[in-house]
Amino acid sequence: MTNVGHRLTPIERKEIISRAASGESLTAIGLHFGVTRQAVRAVLRANGVAGRRTGKLTDAQRNEVVSRFVGGASLSRIAAEFGVTAPSVRGLLLRRGVEIQSVSHGLRHDAFDSFEPDTCYWLGFLFADGCVSYRAGHLPQISVGLAARDREHLVALRNYLGCQNSISPTSPTHGSCQFSVRSQRLADRLIELGRYQQTLDERLVASRDFWRGVVDGDGSLGIYQRPAPSTASLAQLRVVGRRHLLESFVAFLECEGIVGLSVRPHQSIFSVGTTCGPAERIAKLLYEDAGTALARKAEIAARMITRQCGRA
Repeated sequence: MTNVGHRLTPIERKEIISRAASGESLTAIGLHFGVTRQAVRAVLRANGVAGRRTGKLTDAQRNEVVSRFVGGASLSRIAAEFGVTAPSVRGLLLRRGVEIQSVSHGLRHDAFDSFEPDTCYWLGFLFADGCVSYRAGHLPQISVGLAARDREHLVALRNYLGCQNSISPTSPTHGSCQFSVRSQRLADRLIELGRYQQTLDERLVASRDFWRGVVDGDGSLGIYQRPAPSTASLAQLRVVGRRHLLESFVAFLECEGIVGLSVRPHQSIFSVGTTCGPAERIAKLLYEDAGTALARKAEIAARMITRQCGRA
């Protein structure tokens, strides 16, 4: 085991928070990242996230949990109300003999098998903002968390996957909501295409939909006022992530005639970004006449495209 401060990157800390929110045990998370349970707990505390609670409910509360579920409340809502995890609520209900209908009914386990535009988009989004986690005795879990303002994007992902898995209520501590599914085939496909490897499938590298998903997941678009006394504004695009992912993004842009960008260290991760005309050209390349996109970033991209077209 190793000390958390010397090993974990910001991306890994983000994944730790996501895994803990989805119900994975601190021990399993620590084993995955090669750190101690205490180190995982320290990351959660530093980010205002409560650790997983077990065995905290009284007999009266357990009875109330059963009553609330039979009355129609979802696992995630009950978990939020009682300060425990959804998996612990599920375990209690199963021990009480309560039948739980699978919310994954209809889940498209082949959803990532093709390279259609929507498929590539969601792959890019999950490569940037999602994680695949493993826990003994359970199917692999694909999970993603977004700020409350982007909750509808999780609804869109859920609709694409064809299931009815719940989206958690907004956390009062870090303001995000979580969505996850369990599927061996979906997890294997993400790994196979390069989610945690040093190379990406070439079909993804060549897809503007994939890169729009990456930008929606871990990028930023903006039009900012230049410092005074200038009255002009400045378009900007920036993406953060792992080096190999961003190097592939730069290679994609070069194939599209957008050159001069480089991957730079940013704290313990990497970033690539640009401003003005190049940023507007990238926005046009990724978002113009696009299908699926995060609404608020698509709106900014549209403004950037208008600026670019106005100077053409």
